[in-house]
Amino acid sequence: MIGKREKIGWVRFSVCTAAIFLCIFGYGLFSENRKLIREEKQQLETAGMMEDGKTQEEILYHIFQGEEEKALQKKGRQVYARAGFEEEMKARYQSRMVQYIVRSGGVFLGAYLLITAAAYIRMREAVRRKEQEFEQFGSVIEQFYTGHYQVAYREEEGMKSRLFSRLNSLGKRLEVQEKKIQDEKETTKSLVTDISHQLKTPVASLKMCLELLAEEDLSKEEEKEFLGQAVGQTQRLDSLTKALINISRMETGMISVKKIQAPIMDTIAQAVSSVYVKAQEKNIEIEVVKNSDEAADMAIPHDPHWTREAIANILENAVKYSGRDTCIQIRMMKRTSFLRIEIEDQGIGIDSRDYTKIFQRFYRGTAPQVKEADGSGVGLYLTRSILEAQGGSVSVSAGKQGSIFTIHVSLTDL
Repeated sequence: MIGKREKIGWVRFSVCTAAIFLCIFGYGLFSENRKLIREEKQQLETAGMMEDGKTQEEILYHIFQGEEEKALQKKGRQVYARAGFEEEMKARYQSRMVQYIVRSGGVFLGAYLLITAAAYIRMREAVRRKEQEFEQFGSVIEQFYTGHYQVAYREEEGMKSRLFSRLNSLGKRLEVQEKKIQDEKETTKSLVTDISHQLKTPVASLKMCLELLAEEDLSKEEEKEFLGQAVGQTQRLDSLTKALINISRMETGMISVKKIQAPIMDTIAQAVSSVYVKAQEKNIEIEVVKNSDEAADMAIPHDPHWTREAIANILENAVKYSGRDTCIQIRMMKRTSFLRIEIEDQGIGIDSRDYTKIFQRFYRGTAPQVKEADGSGVGLYLTRSILEAQGGSVSVSAGKQGSIFTIHVSLTDL
């Protein structure tokens, strides 16, 4: 369908073309008129010279010179009048002018109609192509609405190809954003499920203890026992709540990891201090082995607070699942682009099938000792998130007796 803008454009083109043809036709008519008048004057001058008895050579010479002489023209007109040819000359002039007008006018009119028709057809074709392009663009947008973001097009020169290229880029961005939204929905759904599952047991235990404490026929020993259990469940809920808050802040970006140049040994020492009391209760020795003075004393780009938290989570598990009178060893090795930190314990070990699962949120493993011990299963998940946010990594492998957690901290990524 031709729009208003196209119609106006075609009308303007038609009017301009008509004006040009009229100018050309008018100029041609003017030239033809001058030509006929010049021929008539030559005929009159020839008749006048013949009346004066001029020779043929003199007449030809005069015509060749092209000079007008009004006296000869007047005399020639008198000759034509005496012979009765004056009216015939006028009729012949008018006839030739009419012939020129009809002949030239027909040619110009035909050419004008052909040009305007061709322009109209070309305009219709351009409008049709444009409508097809708009339909293609519309179908692409419809695809976006239905969740299909792949845009098929041929890479060519021109505006159409550039527009499709931009639509393709937009589609890829929308696809990434939709995937991100879906992932966030799944993460939120999984988080809510995990939180409800984690809160279910301590809340039920706390409720049961409080209901038992409400009974009047309990002995002092029973009251003390149930009260201790209630306090324990409350502490567990408190720890779980803090861990969940940290997870939520980490995943939503509310916690920003800020890397600064700081001594790594100070960070490790603070992490060791956070579990020192629990280690002393089980007579567990925590030993820091320096591969070189450079590795121990060097300042590296990291977030001291959150890196300490990540290392402390590993140490806390090592103390929790190690027996009495054992040893936890921390080793540091400097490499070209990263610092390798190994934490080896003499605990219960980890099943190789759980090497990747233990870093998942709320996963605690299948070992009976783990099931019996208090814990929420978020410590190692936070450790992995913290280290990855700094461009580092953490993994686990089997040690001589227990497990070895290997941390890589980048030395170049500020």
